[in-house]
Amino acid sequence: MLAAVILAGCGGSRGGGQAEGPQTASPPPAQAEPILLPPILPDPGVAGPQFDDGRIRIALLAPLSGREARVGLALQNAAELALFDAADENFILRPYDTAGDAQRAEQAVQQAIAEGADLILGPLFSTATTAIAPYARAAQVPVISFSNDEVVAGDGVYVLGFLPRDQVDRVVRYAEVQGITKYATLAPSTPYGRSVAAALQDSTRAHGVETVKVTFYDPTTPDLSPIVKQFSEQERRERQQRLDDLPYQAILLPEGGARLRALGPMLAYYDIDHRQIRLLGTAQWDAGDVATEPSLGGGWYAAPGEESRIAFERRFRDAFGSTPPVIAGLAYDATALAAILAREGKIGGFSAARLTADDGFAGVNGIFRLRANGLNERGLAVYEIDGGMKRVIDPAPQSFAPPLIN
Repeated sequence: MLAAVILAGCGGSRGGGQAEGPQTASPPPAQAEPILLPPILPDPGVAGPQFDDGRIRIALLAPLSGREARVGLALQNAAELALFDAADENFILRPYDTAGDAQRAEQAVQQAIAEGADLILGPLFSTATTAIAPYARAAQVPVISFSNDEVVAGDGVYVLGFLPRDQVDRVVRYAEVQGITKYATLAPSTPYGRSVAAALQDSTRAHGVETVKVTFYDPTTPDLSPIVKQFSEQERRERQQRLDDLPYQAILLPEGGARLRALGPMLAYYDIDHRQIRLLGTAQWDAGDVATEPSLGGGWYAAPGEESRIAFERRFRDAFGSTPPVIAGLAYDATALAAILAREGKIGGFSAARLTADDGFAGVNGIFRLRANGLNERGLAVYEIDGGMKRVIDPAPQSFAPPLIN
């Protein structure tokens, strides 16, 4: 069975409120509360004592100062919410400020390890994750990073961020079942765009269909019209008087926001009709007012289901007075996951076998599980843009089949 790491109800908040605990277990009623220590600035010159008092110590590495301090505070608040939802009195969570800087992250992880951290949650960025990894590995302390950079994963470092490959594979699997066999992508020449293009090629190959066209563009280009015109092969089709003669049935557009809303009309202008060629997207499509662009109508994209996230956002607002960024859910899930494993007993600790259990966990953004290669796998829904709104056309799974990622 999945271990649930988010409450179904709306009650409970910070300060040890009477929230219902995770579905797998609930703490004894008359026990002391878990401990949230104040954040500290790292001091790598001070080596703390080694602890053997039966308590579980979790380090949260987050940018609590600097440009990303608002995000860092949201991560800390979400972790605090999970602390009082899921942990018992033997669970200690301590935030460490990375200031969004790799060097500060190195100092923070050294102090966290010296102070007896059993598990490290964070940091937020891939550069900081790369910086702390050697220290964590040397101390044999696992890391659950909030990054979505696959490069930093492995050998005790797990990435909990939303991976493009999951989103691409989910929408391709759905499209293939609907009879789409030939795919193209028009992607920005960025690490994200290239990772999406690579994921498309991997996914189509795995499902016995084909990626027939991959085009990249400079993301700093102010006018994409020439690129879209070339991609559309409009001149060739006009010469041949065959405007419907395209080598693909679907186009994957790994963009969001204003750039995506601009691409849709450009494709239509160059005779790529969204009623004939299916437009596909990633979770970037799930933000803002993308669904209101008519030329994206009928488009499909994969993203987490919303029910648990809406409940989490409501509880976060009640507790802290603001709407959390999407990434705050990762801090909640990571902290609750740690609390659940800690409550099950310290035999095995945070071993790879326990962290990567095939059944996975049910969290803020649906089911997820960590894999032995350091990546994560999520159960995603498929949405369709329809009449200026999004609607679920294939719900997110509630449990995992055998591993999809080895």
